[in-house]
Amino acid sequence: MSRWLEEAKKEYSYTLLQRRHLHENPELTSREFETVAYICKELENEDILYANILDGGVLAWLDGKQSGQHVLLRADCDALPILESKQNELYPKTCVSLKDGISHACGHDAHTAMLLTAAKILKRETDFAGRIYFLFERGEEGGNCIYYVMKEIQKRKIQIDACYGLHVDTALPVGTIGFRKGILNSGNVNFEITLAGKTGHGSRPDTANNPIDCFLAIGNALKDLRMKYVAPDSPLTYNIGSVHAGNKRNIVPESLTFLGTVRFHDWNSGMIFKEKMKKMIENISAAYGCRADFVEFTGPSFSVFNESSAVDIAKEAVENLVGKDHVVEVPVSLGSESFATLSAFYPSAFLRLGVRNEEKGITASVHQPQFDMDEEALIIGAALHCEVALVYLAQERKYPQEFKPFAGTADDFLQKTNRPVPKRYDNQESERL
Repeated sequence: MSRWLEEAKKEYSYTLLQRRHLHENPELTSREFETVAYICKELENEDILYANILDGGVLAWLDGKQSGQHVLLRADCDALPILESKQNELYPKTCVSLKDGISHACGHDAHTAMLLTAAKILKRETDFAGRIYFLFERGEEGGNCIYYVMKEIQKRKIQIDACYGLHVDTALPVGTIGFRKGILNSGNVNFEITLAGKTGHGSRPDTANNPIDCFLAIGNALKDLRMKYVAPDSPLTYNIGSVHAGNKRNIVPESLTFLGTVRFHDWNSGMIFKEKMKKMIENISAAYGCRADFVEFTGPSFSVFNESSAVDIAKEAVENLVGKDHVVEVPVSLGSESFATLSAFYPSAFLRLGVRNEEKGITASVHQPQFDMDEEALIIGAALHCEVALVYLAQERKYPQEFKPFAGTADDFLQKTNRPVPKRYDNQESERL
């Protein structure tokens, strides 16, 4: 058995304590004030150095006995505006959110708990060369708080040679680790668009201008864009998740607002679709005598890209930990992940941690009220963080020549992905590195 697996088993009660505390006390994206304070307190208890990056997250670090390369391990810590079910698909859950309408329905509580445990274990291990960073990222669920983390990293000229992250996955059974080289998660375009028409009484639609008519034309036209302008071998999907107009049956609404998202693997495909979508909406709106206001139209963002040599190192670590039989290749996901920012700047690998247990009713996917996890998987996740960091630092790694990092600053990246500067919520000053 791997030494780190043994260490993680010894710390299992600690990991459970962290996960359940965080699960019962979730906080929404960019507002993780108590969560951050809790993380900082745990790091202080272990005498681990850290910086609380304003509106970005917590960056902690441990140094080995000798200088060497620097590897970053990442977790996220925000929750979702989802009312949690007290049961999974079959049975009552081990713990449930104490905050109505907010829950860790994506496993970020587990991610943070596992990384805190790894930091605690590795604090006792100084016989390595280099530095290990532990990033507890805020605002993964659309807050783009990683922007402030990257600003601080670049401002302080922090050296990072590779990044690794884990995400729980109920598609994989407990004990299984999923990997994939190349694109793993998709980029996205997010939109909120208001169509302004002219209100009137439903008995005289000829004197009004119903924006619903305009929206129906747009919805039908959207179906053709993907086939007409995006290559058939380039995966791309879109979804309209919310439509709102009016509140009375006999009144023509003055406006209609619809929201949705586009997902894709190739950044250029995302850009082509976005440009054609915007032009199509403007043209149809004009034809229907409506005005289209693009309240939000951000992206395209980047996909998560798993660099080949980084994945090889991760596979070696996984095989050391649980054996080759528990390593599986996973399909590309059309879900998005803010880890894409790290993988654009640094050679990175993002892995899937199996948490599925059908006998316990743990089968619901993330972002669902019934989402749950087999907590036994926390042992493997905490140990894997330790294993991958030390495998990486065990020998001098050459920078992969085929990897081309994003050539620019955090602000350049924000501009490239057409994202606004994230709103600030923190009042206190950051603790500087």
